[in-house]
Formats: sequence, C-alpha cells, structure tokens
Amino acid sequence: MTRPLVIGANVYDYGTDAGAWRAPGEDPLRIFGADFWRDAARTAEDAGIHAIFLADTPGLASNPAIRPSRLLEPLATLATVAAETEHLGIISTVSSSTNDPVELARRLLTVSAFSGSRFGWNVVTGVTGPAITDFGYESDPGREERYSRAEEFVEAYSGFVDAVRDDTDYLHEGEYFGDSIRRADLGVDPAIRALLPDVAPLIVQAGGSPRGRQLAAASAEAVFAAETVKEIAADNRRDLRQRAADLGRPAPLVLPGIHLVVGSTEEEAERRFELVHERGPDGYVLKRFTAMFGIDGSRLDLDAPAEDEIRRLSGDPSAAPIGFRKAIAAYGAAGNLTVRELLRYFAGFGHQLFVGSPERLVDIMTDWVDAGAADGFNLLFDTNPWGLREFAEHVTPVLRTRGLLADPGDQPFTRWMREARR
Repeated sequence: MTRPLVIGANVYDYGTDAGAWRAPGEDPLRIFGADFWRDAARTAEDAGIHAIFLADTPGLASNPAIRPSRLLEPLATLATVAAETEHLGIISTVSSSTNDPVELARRLLTVSAFSGSRFGWNVVTGVTGPAITDFGYESDPGREERYSRAEEFVEAYSGFVDAVRDDTDYLHEGEYFGDSIRRADLGVDPAIRALLPDVAPLIVQAGGSPRGRQLAAASAEAVFAAETVKEIAADNRRDLRQRAADLGRPAPLVLPGIHLVVGSTEEEAERRFELVHERGPDGYVLKRFTAMFGIDGSRLDLDAPAEDEIRRLSGDPSAAPIGFRKAIAAYGAAGNLTVRELLRYFAGFGHQLFVGSPERLVDIMTDWVDAGAADGFNLLFDTNPWGLREFAEHVTPVLRTRGLLADPGDQPFTRWMREARR
C-alpha cells in the first residue's frame, strides 16, 4: 500500500503558465498585496498541503513587460504566510553565490524561530543577468566554481548552526569563507538556541546534475526534482539514496515537480489549459525552449522527432539548469514526440505537465511512489490562486479518501520532515 505523501506547493506568483497573469477573472496586481498571500496560505493549509515554496533569483527573472514572474522578495512574502497559518511549512530559495554563510545562518534561525520551526531554505547556486555585478562578480563564475562555493557554504553555515546549538566557539577556514567567532559573540539569542534542533531550518536542494545530487546527498533533507519519466526518476532517486548512504546520512525526501491543470473532468481541465495557455506571449514557449537547449530556432523543424532535433542542434547553454534540460529531452524521447508536441508539454518548464481529472492525477502520484520514483510531490499550478483553489476543491478530497495525505499532527514542520526521512 502506498504510504502517505509529502506535498509541497510552489506558489509561483501568478502561476507557472506564461499566460497566467492574463487569466480571466484574475487581478494581475493582486500578488503585490498581503491579501493574496493570506488567501494562498489559508487555502494551502486547509487543503492539507505541507509547505509553500517560493522560488527566487537575485533580480527580476524575466522581462516584466512580457511575462512578469518572481517579483517579490520571498522571505518578506513568507512572513505573511507564516503569520496566517499554524502548521504550514515555508521554504524559500536562497543563493549561496550571493550570501555569507554566517550572516545567513543568523538571519534564517530568526526566521525559523518566528515561524515556529516551520522554515526551510532551498540552496541554489545561481547568480545571473544584471545581478552578477551587484555581488562583486565580473562575470558568471561558472557552474564548477558555483558548486564548489555552495558545498563550502553549506559546510560553513551548518558549522555555525552547530556552534549555536552546542554553545561553543565557531571556526571555519576554507577557500571561499573564513571566520573565527567566540561563543559569547555568536550573535544568536539564547532563547533561539534553546529551540534547537527543531528551529534549525530545513535544507532543501534542487540541482539535477551529478554535482547537484552529490550536494543534496551530503547536506539536503529534501530535494525538489525535475523529473518527467518515471523510470528515470526512480533511477535518480536510487542514485541519490546510495550517495547519501555512502556518506552515512539518511536519504533526503525526493519531491518531483508537477505543473498542474486540474478540472473536475478531463474535458474541463483541457478547456482550462487552453484558456490560460493561449494568453501567453506569442512565441514565448518556443524562445524559452530554444534558449534552454542552446538551439538556433530558425533551424528547428517543428514536425521532426524532438529527440533527433535536440541531439542535432543543441549547444552548451551553461547557464541553463542541467536537470530541466535532461527531463524535457527524456520526455520527448520516451514518448517519441515531435518538437511541436513537446512544446505543448514544455508549458511545464521542465517539470511534468498534467492536464486532467483529480482521480487520474492521484493514480499517477501513487504509481510514481510505488515505483520508488518519489516520496511526494512539489506542485506548480497553472494560475494562482485559481489553481491552488482547484487543487483544494478537487484533489485533496481524493487524497484524503484514499488515505494518501500525510498528517504531521502538532509536530513542528522541520521535525516532521526530518523524521519522515527515516
């Protein structure tokens, strides 16, 4: 029997679909107000969702005149979510390339204490676009340097949290960071130390490359995975679990992303997908697809097999996430899709796209967990808050009827997630 699932929600501002901010009946300015986030928080908690996750980049993620996204600083936004809820976990992206590990540890311990031990941070390495020079870089440091820094960053961060917990001096000397702090000068209130380990923020990782999986095995407690093919997802989860075992750690929970378009019936969901998707900017999905694979769009044959075209034309887009590229290419190959067919699926931006009924969605979730491909899922809705409300209305009852929605009880979110790994 399938064990209960861990369910997270990536409330991606307006929604994941490029046309989300133009969805009928939605106010495109509402995300800038606290009421939007209070509504999302209450809906998610009432739906039995375990955590809200906000992705972020240092700086605007895209041209807001074309497709506005990631417009709000996540820690400030999540403070509103925490204040509105009692049990809902809150998880924010934080870049190891644009922070200091000691300063971040002090700040996040405070955030976690404020939330009642419900906070986690998703370790990313990215620093892109105009933000590069904001943080002292002359150019993109490159994937290898960013991961080297991230590995040491998490080590230095964790060492500081341990020093606070044990009330000892802190010492770290490495290639990127170095600090020596006496126990009396750690700068964390003793009341926070008394709440450890529960108040220690959950560490999440999302990299799909071998280097990213190694970082996850060494430090993460949950992984947001980009997976589109069940068998490949199961292989990657086994690899991650073996890496963690080799390091003497319990494996992190693996939560693949699903871009959801749910309706009470298959037909209703399909109408909903078309209604939102047709409002996206002309050519946006194709441009994003070709940029991810480093492809010259003028040479792309939309009616050719996607696997052949990706192999023929792909360059080396070093800034693009390896996990997303692999997931999309694998889906095209597994389904023998044309480029045109894959572009529809690419509306999921690297995560598996689901358009359909709640019963079929829960069947797929169950199948993936039973196959060892997932411990739960991180959900991305086509539009917000419409998609989140649809999930609460249609999918949550099915999960509860089948006994598939885990109940953390009154445990702090961080403690429950750590115990779920065992």
